[in-house]
Amino acid sequence: MVTNYGYYTESLFVRELERLKGEYIELNLDDMKVIMKEDILLLEKAMDILCRDKVC
Repeated sequence: MVTNYGYYTESLFVRELERLKGEYIELNLDDMKVIMKEDILLLEKAMDILCRDKVC
């Protein structure tokens, strides 16, 4: 069985970005800044994990 990781990863990120967009609409600016910093750290960790398996 061949898994298309590129498609899976892309669709996962797209769904996550849509979810975040919905949440951000309801936040005030200070809350959004805190959450965005946390989300950036999570995305950086995710990219590190993805890059371990292939050269980025």
